[in-house]
Amino acid sequence: MGKSEKTKYPLKSTRDAESERAAVAHQKADADLKDSELRYRRLFETARDGIVLMSAKTGNVIDLNAAFIAMSGLGPGELLGKRLWETRPFADTDAGQVIFKELQTRDHIFYDDLPFHARDGSHLTVEVIGSAHLVGSERLLQCTFRDITRRKAMEEELRRSESRFRTLFSKAPMGIAIVDAAGRITECNQSLGKMLGYDEKEMLGRPFTDFTHPEDMASEADRHQYRELLEQKRDSYQMAVRCVKKNGGIVWGLLAVSLMRGAAGGPLYAIRMIEDITERKRAEDSFIKSRNFYLSLMDELPNPIRRTDADGKSDYFNRAWFAFTGRTMGQEVGDAWTQGVHAEDLDRIRKLQAGSLKTRTPYVTEYRLRNYSGEYRWVVEFGRPFEDIDGSFGGYISSCYDVQERKTFEKTLQSLSTTDDLTGILNRRGFISLAQQQIKVANRTKKGFLLFYVDLDGLKKINDTLGHPEGDRALVDTASVLKEIFRESDILGRLGGDEFAVLMLEHAGSSEEDRAVLTRMRESVKARNAQPGRRFELSISTGMKYYDPEKPCSLDELISRADSLMYKEKELKHRERRSGP
Repeated sequence: MGKSEKTKYPLKSTRDAESERAAVAHQKADADLKDSELRYRRLFETARDGIVLMSAKTGNVIDLNAAFIAMSGLGPGELLGKRLWETRPFADTDAGQVIFKELQTRDHIFYDDLPFHARDGSHLTVEVIGSAHLVGSERLLQCTFRDITRRKAMEEELRRSESRFRTLFSKAPMGIAIVDAAGRITECNQSLGKMLGYDEKEMLGRPFTDFTHPEDMASEADRHQYRELLEQKRDSYQMAVRCVKKNGGIVWGLLAVSLMRGAAGGPLYAIRMIEDITERKRAEDSFIKSRNFYLSLMDELPNPIRRTDADGKSDYFNRAWFAFTGRTMGQEVGDAWTQGVHAEDLDRIRKLQAGSLKTRTPYVTEYRLRNYSGEYRWVVEFGRPFEDIDGSFGGYISSCYDVQERKTFEKTLQSLSTTDDLTGILNRRGFISLAQQQIKVANRTKKGFLLFYVDLDGLKKINDTLGHPEGDRALVDTASVLKEIFRESDILGRLGGDEFAVLMLEHAGSSEEDRAVLTRMRESVKARNAQPGRRFELSISTGMKYYDPEKPCSLDELISRADSLMYKEKELKHRERRSGP
């Protein structure tokens, strides 16, 4: 290469190359910074929680997002440039000043129960996360506000429901124990302690079997029925057991066992209810041991008794049976007595007794039997095989006990845990339990369903301005609208506060059907608002999400998606009201 070529194409020095690489790196850093700022800005603007930026030096608001504007009901011009504690949400409290002062000396703060006053007069409860950041040479404070008013209302509602349950539990006339998965007593009421001669605290933490007669602990019938309970083949079961008192005495009890399940369907704990039947059992044992005059003794017993022969045909009934049914021997003999058994129970009873007759083993069952007034009442029947004088199988002697009050109490106890007592529809626990089961059915049958997530608009404002009785009326009206437009086969529930949900099980999957449901809902709401004398206008926001068994998801995910759609409708309503005349 000649001298002239070297002049035309000079080589870059090492210093020039390093400078060029530094410039490229600087440009990339600037681009990354701008990209990071853009992503932050997008998150800031689209966040569902309200966010406020303010000067650490003055406390003046320098930026805020759309969610905070919607939460407060104030425009940017009413907030920007003002000190946080001088704005309407915090004007009547010292919350704003507390937040500002705390962030002067700390980088992070958290409060979970602060008052927040919106422009429309509603009083919210918010959760606040505050943090301090150094941007260049300026120190900025970021505060994130989350509306937890609904959550607080749900927690209070759950507390009241729990209080009602506790009152019923503690005052029940029969013994009740809550038993955990390991079989240990976690709670028991006064009646159980009094029945067995213990102080309630002495029984806590001990296995329930500590108070059960050793011979009854080994009962195969109990283990078999409890397995069926765990496998959801039955809702509950009953049996007679002997309980051991503190002083060593024996108490005969009619034991009823049921399970409470969690949202996922798994067992949480067992409820064991015991009614003292010692006197009845003593009387029953007395006549069984006195074979020569047992018929006369059976006639004197207060509970209904019948006897069947070796072929399973009933040939004797005591006076208490006739007093209960209002019928005569001629009307009951043979299989005629089954005419008084409820139609829904009859086939089950026949199969059970036929099976026991083959194996000649004792049995316990419950069914509804019509009494003299025509009312069907729940009875528990204990069937025991007996021998004739020559020692051969003679048949069964069956003792019946009227347990209608206990069944009613048990149903009330179960209902308290699954029914919303204000609206009469399922509460959150009841809805979640049935919805979990429906997801399993949908996955098995490959048939989906539609979830409606419903929110009563403005409940907080109704409560604050018109009082809680009117707020309760709004909740009842919302439940009435849902019961009116949806089928009886659909699952309706109040999830808490102002939130409702519906599982539309018979859904064709068409948008026309969805629009028809929404139209009926709007017409029903409009009809109620047209009623004279109303003090508030009912308004409902909805979100719909189809559960596709080909693309399964959890119930929480399904509810979250429907909630997001409902939230968008609520935001649209809010913007329309703000832009309206």
